[in-house]
Amino acid sequence: MKKILLLILFIPFLVYPQVGNQPIIDMHLHDYSEKSYYTAPAHDGVMSPKDYQTYRVELLKALKKCNVVKAVVSTIGGENKLDDDGILIPGYYASAPPKDTTAFKVLIESGKLKVFGEIGAIYDGYTLSDPEFEPFLRICEQYDIPVAVHTGGSVEDITYRCCPDFRIKLGDPYTIENVLAKFPKLRIYMMHAGEAFYEHALRLMLQYSQLYTDLGVILWVHEFALDCAEQFLRKAKKYGLLDRVMFGSDQMVWPHAIEKSINQLNSYDFLTQEDKKKIFYDNAVTFLKLKN
Repeated sequence: MKKILLLILFIPFLVYPQVGNQPIIDMHLHDYSEKSYYTAPAHDGVMSPKDYQTYRVELLKALKKCNVVKAVVSTIGGENKLDDDGILIPGYYASAPPKDTTAFKVLIESGKLKVFGEIGAIYDGYTLSDPEFEPFLRICEQYDIPVAVHTGGSVEDITYRCCPDFRIKLGDPYTIENVLAKFPKLRIYMMHAGEAFYEHALRLMLQYSQLYTDLGVILWVHEFALDCAEQFLRKAKKYGLLDRVMFGSDQMVWPHAIEKSINQLNSYDFLTQEDKKKIFYDNAVTFLKLKN
């Protein structure tokens, strides 16, 4: 659990115009259990809700305020919970390969796992192409379950604080190419659009037509990540790749981060309203095979 708690130590937020009525699908959300939930201040000074129950209420309230109609959520430290309005799509958080293929299939068949991810393999020194993941990727391809993998880096000194096997190079999107080559029918999306490796993310998307990405934390972390987000989006538009870019907030213990990341994306004047509509909603509908 220390690995997860240390991933969110800095979050400077910017202020942009208020969110509108655009329906949104958030491809990157987190939830917790009573035991795994924690409180901490964001870099804009906003403290996370005082306890898990308050957090849960505020999270669902933020989703409704921002008109998030669906959200892929991976729960850290417990099982996914269903919400009354059917907004949350159950993911599966893992920093190492699962151990039991039978149990994995049971989760899929019961509807408790609809997206395999977030896969934070980098934190345990893995990549998605490591052979230990292969049986589970094969199952995902068989059941047509999407896969979501962390790309890019993490917070300062994460290697010393919790994750001795963490290496930035493991977050390079190129590390998933063997998976793309081996599983051509597998629906897969990169989280954080590669961050520092955003040009590799773009090149990989040009090479493999099935590959999508979400924007995730690069919309609201720090100036370096924000620079990556802007450059990625400018070039994705130039190269005709916006049809496979999806919105993701990577909301952790600060529900207001959802609105912050939405406003950041809305602030890019080089994107048209149609571009933003695709990123916020249309592309995810296509990727998730939802009924529009």
